[in-house]
Amino acid sequence: MLQKVICVDDDPIALLLSKLVISKVNFASQIITCVNGEEAMKYLEKPETIEENSNSKQPLLILLDLNMPVMDGWEFLEQFSTKLQEQYATTKIILLSSSIDPNDIKKSKDFSMVVDFLPKPLTKEMLELISEKIET
Repeated sequence: MLQKVICVDDDPIALLLSKLVISKVNFASQIITCVNGEEAMKYLEKPETIEENSNSKQPLLILLDLNMPVMDGWEFLEQFSTKLQEQYATTKIILLSSSIDPNDIKKSKDFSMVVDFLPKPLTKEMLELISEKIET
C-alpha cells in the first residue's frame, strides 16, 4: 500500500471514481484530490508536503488528467519538472486521460517521471498494473 496518491482532475465524477477504486483495493492510505494542475502545484510546494515526501520511503504517485482549466496536465508537468523535480525525485506520475491522440502519448515520454499513459476511468486492474510499474 502506498502512503499517498494525488488525483488531479477537473471532473468531479472521475475524482470520485478514482477515490472509490483506490480505497476499495487499499492501494493508498491517503488520497489527495486537486481540481487542476495549479491546485496540485500549490499543494506540492507547501514546505510540510515537501518534508513529508522526503521522509517517506515510498514514492509519491500522482494520477494526472491532461485536459483541465486553469493549469492543464502539460503545464503541470512542465512546472513540476522545472520547480519540484529535485524535491520529488522518486515521484511517479500516471497520465489518466480520455485523450487517444498518439501525439499525447509520444509527448508524455518527454517527462522522466511519467511512467504510464492510461485511459479513464481508473480500474482495479489498472491499479494492479500501476503497482508493478512503480515498485522500487
